[in-house]
Amino acid sequence: MSDKRQKMFGIVLCLYTGLRIGELLALEWTDVDFDKNMLYVNKSCHYGKGENGSYIRFTETPKTGSSIREIPLPKQIISRLKKLRKESSSKYVISDNGQAVTVRSYQRSFELLLKKLNISHRGFHALRHTFATRAVECGVDIKTLSEILGHKNPTITLNHYAHSLLEHKREVMNKLGKMLD
Repeated sequence: MSDKRQKMFGIVLCLYTGLRIGELLALEWTDVDFDKNMLYVNKSCHYGKGENGSYIRFTETPKTGSSIREIPLPKQIISRLKKLRKESSSKYVISDNGQAVTVRSYQRSFELLLKKLNISHRGFHALRHTFATRAVECGVDIKTLSEILGHKNPTITLNHYAHSLLEHKREVMNKLGKMLD
């Protein structure tokens, strides 16, 4: 796998896990348990700017206490992760030439990919929303989704993803309408 493809694999990983960009870029291989097929989210990284220019700042904890979590990995992503691990010389799951990637750089790479694919501009966080929407569509209950996303409580998840539930309600009501017709 080319280094560029390795770097861009993070987009796929976010679609499968709902990670925030800082959580993704702080992931180390020690955070992936291939025996249990689990991903451990326990830190984050942020873009910083100082007197000597920009830098990556890693935090001991992610956004909130509830952001520390275990995410079961779907079977479909495990083989890709194992292949990436074999080819990686970095301690980071997502790297660029073996080095950690800055949030700003990764956002820019995402923007360029969207442009190349002729997809209208979306922020990187849209991947998290896509994950949550697809999870709701697959029938994942809000409590479970809330825990996977690292929200403090299900109300936060409902407030952010209620539009997903509305679409599901429409679909269910149309099915019910067909049955009653």
